[in-house]
Amino acid sequence: MLKLIKKIDLIGNILDIVSIDQGKNNEYLFLDDNHRVYKFFLKDFMFSFSKQIWKNTFPHHKYSKAISCSNNGYVLMAKPNSKIISIHKIQDNQLLLITRLKWHKTGISVSRFSDDCKYFATGGEDGRIFVYNQSNYRISTFLPRRPDYISCIVFGKSSENICYASYDLTLIVYDIQTDSQIKMIKTPSVVEDALFFDNDKKIFYVCKSGETGVLDIFSGKNEYKINLEHWPTRIILSNDGLYVYIGTRDNFLYICYVKDNNVVYKINTLSKGIVCIKNYDNLLFICFANGGIHIIDKYYKINEFLELLNQGDFSGAKKLAQENNFLLKTLEIYTNVKNNTWKNILKKIPQLLQNEDIQGILEICAPYFEDIEKEEEIKKYINKKSFIQNFLKRFEEKNYTFAYEIANQNPCIKNLKEYKELENNFEQICNLSEYLIFENSFVAKQKIEKLLKPFENILEKKNIIIGIYNNWDKYFLAEKYAKEKDFINYFSLSEQSLFIKKTKTYQKMYFICEQMTQKVQDEILNKNFIKAKEYLNFLIKLPPFKDFAIKNQKYLENIDIFFTQCRTKNYIKCYEMLDKYPELGSLEEYTLIHDDIIKVFEEAKSFAQKGDTEEVYSRIQKFFGIKEWKNKIDIIMKIAYLYEMRNAFENEEEKIDWEKSIRQYISKFGNDDEIKNFCSLKKDFKNIIETMNDFDCIAENESDINHIQSIIIKQEINI
Repeated sequence: MLKLIKKIDLIGNILDIVSIDQGKNNEYLFLDDNHRVYKFFLKDFMFSFSKQIWKNTFPHHKYSKAISCSNNGYVLMAKPNSKIISIHKIQDNQLLLITRLKWHKTGISVSRFSDDCKYFATGGEDGRIFVYNQSNYRISTFLPRRPDYISCIVFGKSSENICYASYDLTLIVYDIQTDSQIKMIKTPSVVEDALFFDNDKKIFYVCKSGETGVLDIFSGKNEYKINLEHWPTRIILSNDGLYVYIGTRDNFLYICYVKDNNVVYKINTLSKGIVCIKNYDNLLFICFANGGIHIIDKYYKINEFLELLNQGDFSGAKKLAQENNFLLKTLEIYTNVKNNTWKNILKKIPQLLQNEDIQGILEICAPYFEDIEKEEEIKKYINKKSFIQNFLKRFEEKNYTFAYEIANQNPCIKNLKEYKELENNFEQICNLSEYLIFENSFVAKQKIEKLLKPFENILEKKNIIIGIYNNWDKYFLAEKYAKEKDFINYFSLSEQSLFIKKTKTYQKMYFICEQMTQKVQDEILNKNFIKAKEYLNFLIKLPPFKDFAIKNQKYLENIDIFFTQCRTKNYIKCYEMLDKYPELGSLEEYTLIHDDIIKVFEEAKSFAQKGDTEEVYSRIQKFFGIKEWKNKIDIIMKIAYLYEMRNAFENEEEKIDWEKSIRQYISKFGNDDEIKNFCSLKKDFKNIIETMNDFDCIAENESDINHIQSIIIKQEINI
């Protein structure tokens, strides 16, 4: 069960909730589907403010994502199917209209604020996503367009990244800071909601048909499975980042463990249809389609629960959680105690099987059967009862040949500690370094033959043993080189005799050199290049590390040149070198250059949003030849051109040749939605684009736009 501490019943269902005072006074902002904004004090359990923005207007769909609010008191509100988004602010218990934005061609389907209140974004049925600066409500960037409705938008924790999904079954991750698409994947069905986790390195998403997926942004690995029996709606991450709570259109709340993307719990809710779910400190807000808001205490009974776990009483802790507060089971300590005590349970199984005490096994294992894999593990043991008894008998008799035969036919036996003891024993014997205490190779071989004899007739060990006998001299020589720390001869011999690579000694020798490669990286990081070169001169003589050494020697050769280019701010040359030697990108000097460029772009964007194209051009012109920044340059210049034209129109500037100005914009970006939006301001402008033929509407060269200091062309004066 869930511990319900407060319940609110409203006429409209709440589509978004935020805490607007960082938890100081338990003050929250609610938005409902009837365009109403509420301010609620949880401490006093009362509403201090309630206002409906639009009356006599159709309500939003009960699961709509078109409206949202921010933790600094801003509200994004669009009417159903409207392409206009209104921005409001709660101030002194008044709802102030700040501005209205109209950039979408069709209705807005999604809106979202970033957690740090730096940006907000809107996505529409036109497949467009616009990101705006919250400080001035101006466009910050245009995200790559999709051919269908936008279904979901979510910002990363740092707001540098944004993720969005579409009804064309795609999910895209975009870097706002560099204006570059990081990843695009196909999804099995429409993504209903998503979130970033693991320091914004991964994305968890849920799909309409019940799939849950995890995307590793940097490796590109995307894994999904059908985990849900009900249509998912909204999701949130637990405070510790280990679980995702998944709301559905039915009366079920799923809890999914993000590390392996498995549903661990499925909880019945008191009402049906979760339209919003939010997580603040120790409280969980669950909003339902009937207007109900359930406020759950996530840590109810936590002290008693932790006391039981600290005593190792897993069964008692589990019972307490099930009877009082199911969410306690999501605490990491619960999982740790469960897994640790399970190991002790498994040790008791062989003895109980020998005594044929199946009932006893079920009794001690029953509390753990909430984990399907643990239940399946016990079933295997019980089904193989007679084989396990036989194996244990052969083990005690030291009849290893038959013991291994039984284990191979019944793989579950390989989980028994007795089998693992056998394997460890064999591995220790094969660790030939122990036999170097014998100076004489013949004496050492006699000793190892005696130890290996019980394993000689075991099929999977036979080839290993024959290999040791037939190549004893080379094994012994390799151990001699290892003892003398003669790395060059050791690795040279191992390249000729590949079986040496399977020994523990090889792993130790390899590990020592692998640590040396880390020292190389550390010395480079500390700019101690002479010491790094010393290590590399040694590593280049060792075959397994030769490629590493060559690569880093070339790297060191280019560092000085790169440093010079960075110091002189020769940006084009810096990026030419990065193209050839990407590893230079790990240097602190590059980070400083990158941060410097980002700062210049941010400053330029503020001028672009004012329509000051000339100032923007002068600030970013030095980056025009760098292909890595081309997309960001194009976007910032496009913003500057659009606002420059809007300013000229709104200020009724005279002597502007609007036809040439509009055509000039189209020659760079084509007849896109943004220029159409601008031309809708005046009939004469609309006529200009309507009379243009298809050839005129094509951009001259989208791959290399020739930017200019002003998009406005003045009328020619005839004298």
